[in-house]
Amino acid sequence: MEPLDKGVIGERIKYLRKSKSLRQWQMAEMLGATQPAVHKYENGILPEVKRLLELARIGHTSIEWILTGRHWENGATEMERLKPEVYELAQQFNSFTPEERKILADALEVINGAVAAVREAGKREPRDLGEIEVGRALKSFEKHGRESLMAALSVYDAVVTTLANSKVRDLHRFGQGAPEEMAPETSFRMPALQKNAG
Repeated sequence: MEPLDKGVIGERIKYLRKSKSLRQWQMAEMLGATQPAVHKYENGILPEVKRLLELARIGHTSIEWILTGRHWENGATEMERLKPEVYELAQQFNSFTPEERKILADALEVINGAVAAVREAGKREPRDLGEIEVGRALKSFEKHGRESLMAALSVYDAVVTTLANSKVRDLHRFGQGAPEEMAPETSFRMPALQKNAG
């Protein structure tokens, strides 16, 4: 294991503070420390463990990143770490068959295309448009495009429903064991229309 470079750790702490637009005295208040202590941390004095934990929380990062510049989960070097939900979602997607993953990827491509077209037609982000404006933009799609979008949205809905059902099953198992009325484990079912989309 490589020795810790305290100067570089200090630089990461400073980067973390600045990325949150905090001054040293503001960071000190959040850490329950003094401004001179934060200055020392940024210049190579290692903070106490409780302060490292608080720094990681403030920066939405990990202690590993503060100390080594990498996250232990995936070796990423960006400060902010991935949320646990992202890892759970990746694990769920890993259980999909290659065909199901391809269908999902195709569906997301169609949805992204529709979002880009709505963005271009409305000259704003779709979330900033009203329902009528979004409807007008989608109405301008040719019939084949609308059918593909509906199929893609069906795939998206099937995946979200499957993931939600999986989470409910996990919660039931955790709480009191799997109740008898719960359906057995199933993979998500794609409507026939989705497989023909594209």
